[in-house]
Amino acid sequence: MLDRFLEALTGRRVGGALFVLGGLIVAGVVLFNGGEDPPPKAKIQPVRLVSVPQLGLAFAHPRTWRRTVSGAVIRLRSPDRSSVMTFASPLRGRHTKRVKQALKDALVKRLKPARILRDAPAKLGSRPVTTFELRGRGPGKQVTRALVFVGSSAYRTYAVTLLTPGRPSARRLAEAQQILATVSLSKPRKVKR
Repeated sequence: MLDRFLEALTGRRVGGALFVLGGLIVAGVVLFNGGEDPPPKAKIQPVRLVSVPQLGLAFAHPRTWRRTVSGAVIRLRSPDRSSVMTFASPLRGRHTKRVKQALKDALVKRLKPARILRDAPAKLGSRPVTTFELRGRGPGKQVTRALVFVGSSAYRTYAVTLLTPGRPSARRLAEAQQILATVSLSKPRKVKR
């Protein structure tokens, strides 16, 4: 009799424990998903790879950005034409300070009245560089922001400039950050033609 009582008691407790455990699992799933459908997967944006072996420069950009080349300057323009990014390697050797000062002088003159917002170290791809950001009035007296990265390798000095409206969209900034993160600077190579 005691055996039946213990078996019935244990069976009920195990059954009750399983019932409670099942309820906790269901509650956890509902709370974890918020009771909603899972979020849609992020759309992967196609990119174009740009490599200029003669300059030791490579980067990737969204296909939606338009690329033009003028001499030794590569220019990217966002689809809505609000943001422009330029890549240049004006000098052989290490001339970071000289190129940075020349760019700063030119932008302050072009975006009068201009104010330097930040001047600090940063990264261009994985390479440590120097950067400055300024705000001024561009063509048509529109507020324009300029973010400039200048860095050198043992072989060349590189400058990347991003021009945006005073309040750029989060989407354009995210795309620009992705482009900057892909920049690679290496030893320039001669290309046989």
